Amino acid sequence: MSVIPVIDISPLVSSSSEQTKFDVSQAIRRACEAVGFFQMIGHGIDEQLFDKLVIEARRFFAQSSEEKQRYAVHKWNPSNSNQYRGYFPSSVNGKEGLDLSSPYMNSEHELVKKGDPLHELNQYPMHGVLTQYWDEMWRISLELLRAVARTFDLDASHFDKLLDDRAFGGAGTLSTFRLNYYPQLGNQTPVSIGADDGEPLSCEEHYDGCVLTILYQHKVGGLQIQSENRTWVDVPIVPYALVVNTGKCLERWTNGCLRAVKHRVKLLKEERLSIPFFLEASYSTPIVPLPTAGGAPKYDPIIYGPYIIENNSKFKEYQRDDDKSS
Repeated sequence: MSVIPVIDISPLVSSSSEQTKFDVSQAIRRACEAVGFFQMIGHGIDEQLFDKLVIEARRFFAQSSEEKQRYAVHKWNPSNSNQYRGYFPSSVNGKEGLDLSSPYMNSEHELVKKGDPLHELNQYPMHGVLTQYWDEMWRISLELLRAVARTFDLDASHFDKLLDDRAFGGAGTLSTFRLNYYPQLGNQTPVSIGADDGEPLSCEEHYDGCVLTILYQHKVGGLQIQSENRTWVDVPIVPYALVVNTGKCLERWTNGCLRAVKHRVKLLKEERLSIPFFLEASYSTPIVPLPTAGGAPKYDPIIYGPYIIENNSKFKEYQRDDDKSS
């Protein structure tokens, strides 16, 4: 694996023929089988929206610590009830971030009212460019999962109701929209060290547990993925492209056909802004290997909500115990 595929998905978001859509869908499947990552162009998102999003992210992170602390989750701001959705400081794991939930979460749902961590409403006002970008991520996410469905001989809409269950009495998608900021520090201490090569890292080696991750990396790279021979490959900056990778959930769903791949961020000497969208299933969605994926099931059935809570507990920014080092 020496090249991360660049795929033009414009036929998926246009009135192209079904055969053309299927051809692009097959290209996505091949990339997820062979590499686990691809760069997506032709997504139809206006470049000005990316630029506005970057301005909004920089504006947020440029605020004083006291101002950002207003939106920190309960662990770092006891006056806030949110345990999961909100701001976390750079002292946690080298980067600071803001986790946002769907602006369309059903506020009257019982899980929202009782404050279930995965169903928390945003305390940071999510409007304007943030909502616009969420809408675009959701649009693209559905098209990508419809592409996956096609290649497994399923109806294109197979995953739709499993990602957003509001029409069936649920509270909506658990998907997370995050702003990440890696500050420029002259004597920055690595968050961790590469297990095989001793590379100093700004973000530890990990797999994403979600369905898909769609990442906008703005101008500064550093993201690497692990190849099959355990070497590390840089993910290049392609202006206004989106980096897509398979999460562990989709790997399970496709009975191992689509691969979740370990990735990391090298220690940087300059500031870095990255904006991932983690596509999640709904809380009660059963994750069962697709019957059309072939072979005996390699994974036991699970329910998405408990699964992703356990998965996220591996990451320092989601650990909610009294960690003195944080």
